[in-house]
Amino acid sequence: KPGSLWLVYEYVGLTTLGMYSQPALKRWSNLPPQRGIWGNVVAPPALPQWRERSRYVKAIMKACLVNLSFIHDIGITHRSIGRNSIILSSVGQDKQEASSPLATVASRLRVKMSDFGFSGRLVDASSDEEFRRRARAFKLDIMDGASMLESKSFAIAEDLHALGFVFIALMLSSLAEIPRPAFTIPPVDEDSLQRLMTDIFDKDMDEFREYCEAEDVWTNVVRLLDEDDGAGWRFLEQMIFARENVAGNLQAGQILTAEGVLTSPFFAKR
Repeated sequence: KPGSLWLVYEYVGLTTLGMYSQPALKRWSNLPPQRGIWGNVVAPPALPQWRERSRYVKAIMKACLVNLSFIHDIGITHRSIGRNSIILSSVGQDKQEASSPLATVASRLRVKMSDFGFSGRLVDASSDEEFRRRARAFKLDIMDGASMLESKSFAIAEDLHALGFVFIALMLSSLAEIPRPAFTIPPVDEDSLQRLMTDIFDKDMDEFREYCEAEDVWTNVVRLLDEDDGAGWRFLEQMIFARENVAGNLQAGQILTAEGVLTSPFFAKR
């Protein structure tokens, strides 16, 4: 109709990071059957090597940080980051290509953030009493309505903290080397991981590493995070304990950002 208002969105598919976060062998076993030229069922291609798949997962993580850096740069904080608020898409017409267990080409990957229903402006964060209460738990006294560096730093740190647990869950699920498709790995949802890290291991990353090392399915993940003198563990520690470090960083005249986290040696090309 004349005068109608149209909203046009880019179609990026419906595959979330949560759907990708399963052991590759399990997702590979669930691939739909393919048929040859004579109509016969043919086996799917073999799973790519673990190292190829790990590089692809790191590309997903890097793209997530680029997304987060962008929204922070325009003055927005997400405030509800989880695996289901991250969409995996592709440059091709088949948007599910990016979430295939066979996908390893990072240049074809596109990552989008969604679910901005709880998002807000960084400058408005201090107006939220619940936000100020959480900040006080980390030795930050933020005043109502104040537009200050403490408020911005803590709002950014909350997003980094949430995304850090998304990354741990992603790695321990998608890169788990299970012996058979029906094998069940330990719980790796964000809530379970936060309880482990806080209540069981008292925020000790070394103890969490030992916990992961004790599970054979995570042997390769532990080795990956151990590379470059534990660069991966330091990277994850920097993110999930971002809130704890805000006060100390501010005293040193620093602020941790998603862009800064991207400089970690963990993302060095191999």
